[in-house]
Amino acid sequence: MTSSMPATRHSIADLSGSFDIAPWAVTELSGETHIVRYANPAFCRLIGKAHDEVIGRPFDGLAPKTDECLTLLDRVYRTGAAESYTAAEKAAPLPLFFSYTLWPVVADGRTAGVMIQVNETGPLHETRKAISEALLLGALRQDELIEAANSANAQLQAEVQERQRREEDAKALTKEVWHRVKNNLQIVVALLANEIKRTPEPWVQGYLAMQDRISAIARLYDLISQSTLGQTVPIGAYLEEVAATLSTSLLGDSSGIRIVVEAEALEIDSERAVPFGLLVNELATNAIKHAFPAGVGLVTLAAHRTGNEIELSVTDDGIGMPAPGQGSTPGKHGSDYVAIFVRQLGGALVRSGAPGAGTSVTIRFPLSFGAAGSANP
Repeated sequence: MTSSMPATRHSIADLSGSFDIAPWAVTELSGETHIVRYANPAFCRLIGKAHDEVIGRPFDGLAPKTDECLTLLDRVYRTGAAESYTAAEKAAPLPLFFSYTLWPVVADGRTAGVMIQVNETGPLHETRKAISEALLLGALRQDELIEAANSANAQLQAEVQERQRREEDAKALTKEVWHRVKNNLQIVVALLANEIKRTPEPWVQGYLAMQDRISAIARLYDLISQSTLGQTVPIGAYLEEVAATLSTSLLGDSSGIRIVVEAEALEIDSERAVPFGLLVNELATNAIKHAFPAGVGLVTLAAHRTGNEIELSVTDDGIGMPAPGQGSTPGKHGSDYVAIFVRQLGGALVRSGAPGAGTSVTIRFPLSFGAAGSANP
């Protein structure tokens, strides 16, 4: 493992904290006679001498006379250029492998000494054996990691598929519940219709109003059961359902009153969809019954997003709100219901209009259920 070391103006003894724990042998020599100024523990172990036996002694007394290292030392000191040496020395029972690098130590622009780093020393077969073992263990470990990764991935895929299956089952069950609720509500509507036939005239309007409200809830659950998510209701489609049902139940084909819908692509959570639908039903029914004494006019159901709020408006071009002191619009109970539904939406209501100029009721409520807080009854 050969590394490069730049020439330095300082003794590496200043960096002994780093070299003392290095696994390779490092020593610094000073002057033309190559006096040892520093030797780390790995170097002392390599030559088999104590630290005190090395420091201050000429390097040529520590190295074999025939060692190429002495020649390279003189060359590095003389030329100021680094040198490297690698050789396999004959030794019993197997060759000994050497590899080391020498760098000049520069001070004031001249070579003041040489540093030696021993990169490798040991029997060549041991080095090759260690490399082979490392490669083999690495390959085995890689196979283990790949197998573990494949197993974990298969388990994850199985868990994901199981979760998806459970989610699909839950969605199907939820839709089935919504569908059954809708069917039950329609049964209630049919029972009310049968009861209305036998009810004296003074009480018929009350039964009809109740029937309309329950029908509105039934339409809501029908939309929820058809939704792909099952947790939200598209506002535009819901308003169209309300408009179609009111046109059928209160107006008929020959009526001069029309209901139109103007809605952005918005959705409302199923928890607030019930008071939302009942609110629209109540306001639109009130407009149809009281805004057009001549039997001709337009009711607009609109929903738009304004910042983090939904703005719902029910507008008519009828006779408008009465002037102060001229009475009020009939339907005290209806007004009470409207206030309750607005509160459940977490919204605020503004009513505007004037005699002969139509009426507009606007409700703003939070876009998301969390922002609205818990609904109040």
